[in-house]
Amino acid sequence: MPLTSALRRSPRDAADTPSTLRRHINLTLELAWTQFKLKYTGSVLGYFWSLLKPLMLFSIMYAIFVVLFKQRANEFALQLLVGVVVFTFFTDATGVAMSSIAGAGHLIRKAYFPRGILVVASTISALLTMMINLTLIIVVATPLGHLHFGIRSLALPLLLVELYVLSLGFAFLLSSLFVFYRDLGHIWEIVTQVLFYASAIVYPSTVVPARFRGFFFINPVAQIVEDVRHAIVIQVVPWTAGYVGLRALIPLGLTVSILGFGLLVFRRLTPVFAEYL
Repeated sequence: MPLTSALRRSPRDAADTPSTLRRHINLTLELAWTQFKLKYTGSVLGYFWSLLKPLMLFSIMYAIFVVLFKQRANEFALQLLVGVVVFTFFTDATGVAMSSIAGAGHLIRKAYFPRGILVVASTISALLTMMINLTLIIVVATPLGHLHFGIRSLALPLLLVELYVLSLGFAFLLSSLFVFYRDLGHIWEIVTQVLFYASAIVYPSTVVPARFRGFFFINPVAQIVEDVRHAIVIQVVPWTAGYVGLRALIPLGLTVSILGFGLLVFRRLTPVFAEYL
């Protein structure tokens, strides 16, 4: 279905058509794919820019923490790269989605469609980039013996779902508030910088004192990054649940709560978006 025709349907038509959900899914995927392609339109390297970004960050952090601080390169290098890719998705998904409503004022004022489609499409576009990056890491690192797959690796899809749900919750919350408070963009940049260093991206979690790990892994981002590393990279380090016990349920609860709160705020503010755009 053409994107323009999907957007021009009236509220009544959308409510009465049995295939409404299917149209909304198709529209979301079409918007996500369009955003993914437009992101690299006109650039010489195209998609490779999305690969270069985490690689450049990885190179800088590798030089600092492996070369200067003498972390064990064989064990830590791939952990660092995986952590950078996972965290880059989180920042990209929430950052792009934040402006998805404010940047689509012309569509919101002129056409009817569920506003949440814009937010979901932005996060799916970022998800496509992360999946390609993770695939490249697996394809390159597995033959070299740097990745270790086993029964625990079956948890990887579930961890990626948790990561997406967390990112989507923040995306709904940030996109709705950004319509009214544009300073939120600068605030979120600072928050993500704090999260970057508070989530064991650039250092192994083993350097965190044992007495603090119970609080450290309450952070859902830290928990996801560490468990993804355990699922495909680390063999001897336990799941975060091995550090915190039943408190491992806290980051899961926070993830679901953030999604619920984000959806609630988004639904409450949706009726007044057009007045501020």
